Amino acid sequence: MQFSELAEYFHKIESVSSRLEMMAILSEMLKKSGKDVKKTIYISQGILGPGHEALEAGIGEGLLEAGIAKASGYPKDEVKKLYKQLGDLGEVAQKLSKNKKQQSLFSEKLSVQKVFGNFVKMAATEGRGSQETKLGAFSELLNSASPLEAKYIARIPLGNMRLGVGDPTIMDALALNYVDEFTRSKKIRAQIESAMKEKKDEKRKEEFARKARQLLREKIEAKYNIHSDLGEIAERLAEKGLAGLEEISMKPGSPIRPTLAERLPSAEQIIEKLGKCIVEAKYDGFRVQVHKKGNDVAIYSRQSENVTHMFPDLVDAVRERVRAKDAIIEGEALAYNSVTQQPLPFQVTIQRKRKYNVEKMAEEFPLRLFVFDVMYLDGKNTMNLPFIERRKKLEGAISQNEKIALTDAIETNDPKKLEEFFLASIENGLEGIIAKDPAAPYIAGARKYAWIKLKRSYKGELNDSVDLAIIGYYKGRGKRTKFGLGGLLCAAYNEQEDSFQSITKIGTGMSEQILAELEEKLSATSEKEKPARVDSGLSPDIWVKPFYVIEVVADEITRSPTHTAGKTGGQGYALRFPRMIKFREKKPEEATTVAEIEQMYRNQKSVALEEKP
Repeated sequence: MQFSELAEYFHKIESVSSRLEMMAILSEMLKKSGKDVKKTIYISQGILGPGHEALEAGIGEGLLEAGIAKASGYPKDEVKKLYKQLGDLGEVAQKLSKNKKQQSLFSEKLSVQKVFGNFVKMAATEGRGSQETKLGAFSELLNSASPLEAKYIARIPLGNMRLGVGDPTIMDALALNYVDEFTRSKKIRAQIESAMKEKKDEKRKEEFARKARQLLREKIEAKYNIHSDLGEIAERLAEKGLAGLEEISMKPGSPIRPTLAERLPSAEQIIEKLGKCIVEAKYDGFRVQVHKKGNDVAIYSRQSENVTHMFPDLVDAVRERVRAKDAIIEGEALAYNSVTQQPLPFQVTIQRKRKYNVEKMAEEFPLRLFVFDVMYLDGKNTMNLPFIERRKKLEGAISQNEKIALTDAIETNDPKKLEEFFLASIENGLEGIIAKDPAAPYIAGARKYAWIKLKRSYKGELNDSVDLAIIGYYKGRGKRTKFGLGGLLCAAYNEQEDSFQSITKIGTGMSEQILAELEEKLSATSEKEKPARVDSGLSPDIWVKPFYVIEVVADEITRSPTHTAGKTGGQGYALRFPRMIKFREKKPEEATTVAEIEQMYRNQKSVALEEKP
C-alpha cells in the first residue's frame, strides 16, 4: 500500500466526528491495506509494535524540528516558531512541505513498508552517531513526502496521530470486514436467528446484520483479551480469515488484559450480591502481570507495558520462588516495610517506576509482590477454572517469603466478618478489600460482579474514588499563570459508545509540582478541536486526546445539565467538590465507566434514604 493512500484515509478519519463514519472509513482502509494491515494498524495508533514490545523510534521534538528544517530548507528557529503557533509538528511539516525552499534531488514514492521500516531502523539505532542516523532516516522520508504525507510522518514518533481511533473502533472495523464470512456458518446463522424471534419482518435484515457484527466483535475482543496485539490479530485475519483468528491462544510473553472489579458501598450489599465469597486485602501499588517461561521472566503493567527492567528485585524473586516452569500470574507490587510489616505510601512506591538509577532505588525501596491470581500454569490455561481452584493452584506454585506472598484473604458469607476484615486492612495501611466469587472464572478485559471492591471511605456521601480521563484543561489564572494550567476537564468512559463523556471540572488537589507535571504531559497530547471520541458540552481552553487517567474523590455525585455523562432528559451526572488524588497507571478505556457512575449514584441515594430517621 502506498503511504499517500494511507495518509488520505487518515485525513478522512480526522475530518469526521461521527464514530460510525470513522468505523466505515477505518474498515475500508484495513481492507485496502492487504498484507500491510499489521503496519497500518500500528501506524494509525502511533506505535511501532504492540505495547509490550516497547519499541520506540527515540526521536524527541528537538530532533523532529531539526529533521523538518533539514527537509524543508527552513531554519530550525522558524520551525520552532511555527510549532509554537500551531501546536502540532505534523501541521508544521505539512505547511513547510508545501513551501519547500529547496527541492530534494532524490524522491521516491513512499510505501507503508518504507515508512514503517525507516522508523523501526531508527528504533534499533543506538550509540555514538545514532542521533545523526535517526535524523537522516527521518528527513529522507520527509524529502519524498507530499505535504499530507509529511503531516502524518511527523506525528508517528510522538505516538499521537490525533485520529481519535481507539482499540474498540479498530475491533468494530475488523468485525465489519469479516462479518460476511462469519455468517456463512449455518450454526452462526441459527444462533443469530434464535435471538431475533420477536423482531418484525421489515427490521429483520438490519437486526441480523447488527447482531452478527456484535457477535463477531465479541469473538475478536475475546482473542484480543488474551493476546493484546491488534496488529497481529488483523494480520492473521487477512492471511487466513476467521480460521486465523481461531489459531490465537495465550502464551507467556503476550500480556492478558486484566479483569476489572465492580464496586458496592457496603459489606452487606457485597454479601447480598455474592453470598459466600473470598475476601482479599486490596493493596495500593503497581498491578503487575508476571510471565515466566523457564528462566525468562517478563513483567507487564496493567497497560501491557513491559516494565521488567524497572523491577530487577521482582525478577529475582519470581525466578527463585515460582516453582512452575511456565506461568502467568498477577499481583500487586509495592514498597513494604519488613520491620513493621506495613506497606509504604504509594508516593514511595511510585518512585520505583523509572528508567534510570533502577538498582539504587531497588536497594533503597525494595518491592514485595502480593500475588492474587494465576491464568496459565505449565502449559495449561487456568482462566476458566473457578477462582477457588485457581487460588489453590497459586498456593502450590509459590514458595512464599518476604519478597513474594499471596494476598491476605478470608472466606465468609457474614457481612460483619467482611467489615471487620475491611477495617483491619485499612488500619494496616491498605486501600480496602476485593471480594471475589469463588466459582467465577478469570474474565479478561471485562468488568463484572465476579470481583467487587470496597475502598476506604472519604468524607461526604461518595464512598469511593473514581478514575477519570482528562479531556481538556483550562489555562492558569492568578498564581497559576506561570504553570499554564489552572484546572482540568475530566470524563467517564461510555463503554457502549466508546466515548469519553464529561463529568467534572477539577481545580483542587493539585500541588505546584503536579500542576507543572500536568501541563508538560497534557500539552504534548493537545488538540485544536474536540477529539472525535469526546462528548462534552463544555469547551476547555485546550482540548487533549484522552490518554491520562487520574484518581478523583468528591463529596457526592449530582445531576447536572452541564455535563454529558449518562445524560438523559437534559440531565447528566457531575461530581460535587472534586479533588485530584494522583495519576493512575491505566488506559483511558479503563477509567470509571458511565454505568459505574450511575450505579454509584443509585447507591449513594439508597444509603442516604437508609440514614434518614
